[in-house]
Amino acid sequence: MSWGMIGLSSVTDVFSDMLKANRVPHGLLLCGPEGSGRASLALSLAQALNCHSPEPDFSPCRKCGPCVRISQELFPDVMTLEPKGRGDVIPIDDVRKLIDVLNYSPVEGRYKVAIIKKADRFRQEGGGALLKTLEEPVENTVLIMTAQSESGVMDTLVSRCVRLRVPTLTRKQIIEALHEKGLDQMTSRLLAGLSDGALGAALSVDPAYAMELWSALDGILGQHGTKNALKSALDWVRSFVDAIEKNKTKTESDRDKSDFVLDCLRLWWRDVFVLAATKDAGRMAGPPPTPSQRRWADQIAADDVARIEALNAGLQDGLSRAMRLELLFVNYWLNVLK
Repeated sequence: MSWGMIGLSSVTDVFSDMLKANRVPHGLLLCGPEGSGRASLALSLAQALNCHSPEPDFSPCRKCGPCVRISQELFPDVMTLEPKGRGDVIPIDDVRKLIDVLNYSPVEGRYKVAIIKKADRFRQEGGGALLKTLEEPVENTVLIMTAQSESGVMDTLVSRCVRLRVPTLTRKQIIEALHEKGLDQMTSRLLAGLSDGALGAALSVDPAYAMELWSALDGILGQHGTKNALKSALDWVRSFVDAIEKNKTKTESDRDKSDFVLDCLRLWWRDVFVLAATKDAGRMAGPPPTPSQRRWADQIAADDVARIEALNAGLQDGLSRAMRLELLFVNYWLNVLK
């Protein structure tokens, strides 16, 4: 694991082969889900291309001057381009500045490297401007683009790049990686279940908050059929919305928080459905089953599954349309707990 990438040897082995043969393409496209490691892979390749003391497999040493400065975004021959602003697009002015820089030879390193994040966020004029750089590249320049999938990137750009798919990790691999970070079994299983195979997504979550939210949702759902169920749900909604209002100035948006609640609810229900169908807790994606989940699994009927799936889809739709959070979640709990 000298490249430092868990479960990504299918990509790093290609990097090693390219560097060994001294045949690095001018254009690379790394595709994979958010948090899959595509940005880390791009940065590692930029380091390897300019490393003073590469490892035997041509991976970067991460200790020499260029490696350290690249990791700190202070190396003049490695540039990053990414979407900006409300439209979340790559500005054409930034593309033009990048092209101007790429027309000159490297200042300090062996290669001039441009890392373009979310290449699916090019507008037509921006992608078109970059196309000539890929068609007529300057020697010792490499463009590394990242995106969730090829389908979102302009065909003319895709056709001029070597394409590599960044694989998702197994649940076991993510749990083991989280254990190495010092997280306990319960928390590791929860974050792995929420990660969709992307270690970066699991590491980006505050583990204490995730466990607190999971316990709160489980507590509400565990009271189904009691007089206190709806009161607990409405108290949670008020607390959740109030917390968002108090933290409006922080970087995490209300949409981020709300989407995370939806992810937790979907995982909770997904495991209930699995437990109901198979009676096998080993097939659950999240933490071991709680008493609340077991009770629901014992009682749930086919029409309940369809109803809850529809409620989850409705909650997602409401969040995507920026509807009032309080109204959305109150409606959700009223229908789930009825």
